[in-house]
Amino acid sequence: MAQPPRPSGPQKPPRPSAAAASSQPNDRRALLEAYQDVVRSEAEKKAAGPPVREGPASRAPFWVVTLLLAAGLSALLLLRPPWLFTSPPPESRAMQEASLRVQMFVEIDRLERFRTQAGRAPASATEAGLGAGSDLTYEPTPSGYRLTGRNGPVTLTYNSGTPPAEFLGNAYQVVRARGGQ
Repeated sequence: MAQPPRPSGPQKPPRPSAAAASSQPNDRRALLEAYQDVVRSEAEKKAAGPPVREGPASRAPFWVVTLLLAAGLSALLLLRPPWLFTSPPPESRAMQEASLRVQMFVEIDRLERFRTQAGRAPASATEAGLGAGSDLTYEPTPSGYRLTGRNGPVTLTYNSGTPPAEFLGNAYQVVRARGGQ
């Protein structure tokens, strides 16, 4: 049996039956309601404003607080307010003298070691090893040297003919007692 030839080209859709024709107005209403819902939804989105960006939070507040804190701490260190930085009580005159004697004794010991090794006293403060910022003054003399020191109102002079232990006296014990208080 031979089959009839099929027509080529576009085919027309079948006509809806009577039952399908009666449901078309409901389909149109449903389509219209869906369209109105989409339009309403888009209008609500526009009224709500731009979408909220999800992502990492800004670090600007952290840096502002950090910089303000650093500036405040720097100001405290530079201004040194008395309510935060209390100064120690002033040293007594006896303590100033004892401190100066101990400081000078250390330098006298250094000068005596130089004199023992070189066979002579240092010719200058630089050769003696005294720093430029020192409160001690070195002077060579024909018989040795003279060392003068100053601590506040106290001024002491040591002549190389005096035994260093005699010059020191009980100054070490006085300074040491201050540390125990």
